[in-house]
Amino acid sequence: MTTDASAAAQAFAPARLTMARELAGLRKRELAEAIDRTAAAVSQYELGQSRPSAETLTRCARVLEVPVSFFTVGRPQLHLDTAHAHFRSLRSTTAAQREQALAHVELLWEVTEHLDQVIELPPVELGLPLDIPHGGPVDTARMVRKAWNMPTGPAVHLVRNLEARGIVITYIPAVDSETIDAFSSALHGRPMIALTHKGNPMRQRFSVAHELGHLLLHPEPAPGNPGNEREANVFAAEFLMPAKEIRDQLPSAADIPALKQLADKYGVSTSALAYRGKDLGAYSESTLRRTIATLTRLGWRTHEPVHSGYPGEQPELLRLAVDLAAASGLPLRRLAERLHIGLPRLRALIGSADARPRLRLIHGAG
Repeated sequence: MTTDASAAAQAFAPARLTMARELAGLRKRELAEAIDRTAAAVSQYELGQSRPSAETLTRCARVLEVPVSFFTVGRPQLHLDTAHAHFRSLRSTTAAQREQALAHVELLWEVTEHLDQVIELPPVELGLPLDIPHGGPVDTARMVRKAWNMPTGPAVHLVRNLEARGIVITYIPAVDSETIDAFSSALHGRPMIALTHKGNPMRQRFSVAHELGHLLLHPEPAPGNPGNEREANVFAAEFLMPAKEIRDQLPSAADIPALKQLADKYGVSTSALAYRGKDLGAYSESTLRRTIATLTRLGWRTHEPVHSGYPGEQPELLRLAVDLAAASGLPLRRLAERLHIGLPRLRALIGSADARPRLRLIHGAG
């Protein structure tokens, strides 16, 4: 059902305009220029000090690529700010980039709320409670591995394990992957880990383990806190490369082929394994520097080759939940209508490919 722009203007929700603008990655000034209004006017709309006309709201909908009904009241809305999320660095990201990433998680929360009304998502059961710290990062990593019945060997199916234990993992579209690897939040009980489409899938596995460390070690987020970031890295290193078993397998001279083979076995990047060797005392600082310099010249710091084009561990919980909801009477198109967002945006958010065939003209008809 299409909502009339005049009716939408009468039922205007200021926070929805803010959310749509942030989803688009626009500043107020940029939106104002695009809709031929002043930045002060956009600020007044978002603060609820004035109401946009039907014409203005139609322009906003077109620029921000949402139905005009997206701007209406009557739906629960989560508000996240930087203080509620584990961001690795505040210096390397702009406020607009962080707001865009957080807005995607806010919308994802709405998706899960609707799905929870139709199906039962997995309960949050990580083996350790999320609302209290559990000691140091090494001990916590070992406790989690024990709780998951994986005391030795590589941490296989990391993403699948987390999703089975109630954590929602997603790739966020249209967010700058050069400045944001991943971030996480546990607001309102269900933890979420958001990833960007960045390079080496082994590096992304480390990012997932890093965010799991934040969720378990730091109940109160402190974005950009160097101490917290170090602890999350130590957790991820111990979780993915346990000291008791990895130390004796490290090649003595940081041999690149041997390091690569061991890194592939444990599902980590070769550079992460080299740093692990340094932290465990197997390599000197000079050995590490030479190894990292070699990996940099090979281009492996950003695009390390993986066997057989391995795409990495892909989140599936949301896609499977959407499929089950569709079978229970809530097809994807109707879910998009309930959320008042377009179907393409919903597909991108949950990581579901467009099922329509793509055709390409090879040559003209003779």
